[in-house]
Amino acid sequence: MKSLRSALTVWVWVTIGVVGALSVVVAIWQAEEETQEQVDYQMQQVAHIMAGQPFSAGDENARISDPQIFPRVHVHHDKDDDLIVSVRNEQGLLLYASHSNKHLPGKTLPDFEQLGFQTRRIGHGTFRVFAAKAENGLKIQVAQSMDVIREAEAGIAAATLVPIGLLLPLLALVLGWAIRKQLRPLNLTTAAIASRPPLSLDLLPVAGIPAEVAPLIEEINRLLRRLSTAMEREQRFVTDAAHSLRTPLTALQIQAEILDGGDGPAERASRLAELRAGIRRIIRLSEQLLSHARSQSETGPITVTSELDPALREIAAYYAATAQAKGVEVELEAGSAARVYGNSRRLTLIFGNLLDNSLHFTPAGGRIRIRSYRTGEHVQVEVWDQGRGLPPAELERVFERFYQLTGQEGSGSGLGLATVEALVKQLGGEVRLENRLDRSGLVAIVTLPEAPPTAA
Repeated sequence: MKSLRSALTVWVWVTIGVVGALSVVVAIWQAEEETQEQVDYQMQQVAHIMAGQPFSAGDENARISDPQIFPRVHVHHDKDDDLIVSVRNEQGLLLYASHSNKHLPGKTLPDFEQLGFQTRRIGHGTFRVFAAKAENGLKIQVAQSMDVIREAEAGIAAATLVPIGLLLPLLALVLGWAIRKQLRPLNLTTAAIASRPPLSLDLLPVAGIPAEVAPLIEEINRLLRRLSTAMEREQRFVTDAAHSLRTPLTALQIQAEILDGGDGPAERASRLAELRAGIRRIIRLSEQLLSHARSQSETGPITVTSELDPALREIAAYYAATAQAKGVEVELEAGSAARVYGNSRRLTLIFGNLLDNSLHFTPAGGRIRIRSYRTGEHVQVEVWDQGRGLPPAELERVFERFYQLTGQEGSGSGLGLATVEALVKQLGGEVRLENRLDRSGLVAIVTLPEAPPTAA
């Protein structure tokens, strides 16, 4: 696992190293430029001074008595660092030559025809030479050994680089300390998470967290809130399921005991029928519990699509026998010709539960109407029954898990509509109940987004 602190530290050191290398290059370049400019200026000044000095022909050994006219390159003077000077008249006769040094032992400067600044090889050394002609006709040449110039450049560069060399490591240490200090809240948060109980869903502290990391901590806290809500919902689900199963199981036990002591075949047959009905209710409740649990656990986007109208026809055909046995007519108007998201199992659970509820509450001789149609970019399916309807306060509460209608306790599990709502929301739609205005009964309205025809 990559360490953020180590990565930042490495990048800081690399950056400091690159900056240090660039600083060295720039310092050396500036030292060369400044030293060259200084030496050139000094040679020009010496030439100017020499042009104003009196010289007589034939005075080849003349020397300027005042040594102050020769600038020194170094603070601690070394006579070998003096500038080398020669003065000639218009005929090329040497009138003056400065004392020789180790850079040009026993020699004088040759007479160069080119004027201005130039770099020349003289003897075994390289010299920077400045040649100029004065108004009185004197030709003055001033030279300085490149060894002396390079030594001066090295001194200036060293004076510049020493502070840089001392400050860069100090800067790296300070930045490393700053990185550790700024990442300390993250380390504290990590320690706090590591010390939490395994099932703790307490929110992470955000105090002192850097602004760049705060969004991550906030997203983790949102996830913890969702997990907490999901766990509370699942705990309620398990509690409600246990309660819902306990009642029919207790009834089965009582019926079994009564059956054991029944008097006569007719009474036993009646009690056996009640026992079988109770077993069917428990099986139905178990199936609904399983369907609801699956609908709650499925996550992620749904890309599978199905044709809506054929699915409605299959559901109507499946419940046809039940409707006929109860004397209820089921009328289907499948006119949407649309595709919706979800596979056939989801659609069967949604509209099968709605049709089952309608059959349960519609009396014999009644009629259930199912119709589908497009509305904009959505598809609507309506299931009309002829039951007794619902009080307005219960139109939304019936979607709660295990909710029982007033006066209808024990008639159902209270999971059908909860499962329908969960599945419809997963498909990006919504479901609602409305009381009929023309007569008693309910209208269940399911709105689903229409899927593209080419989706698979």
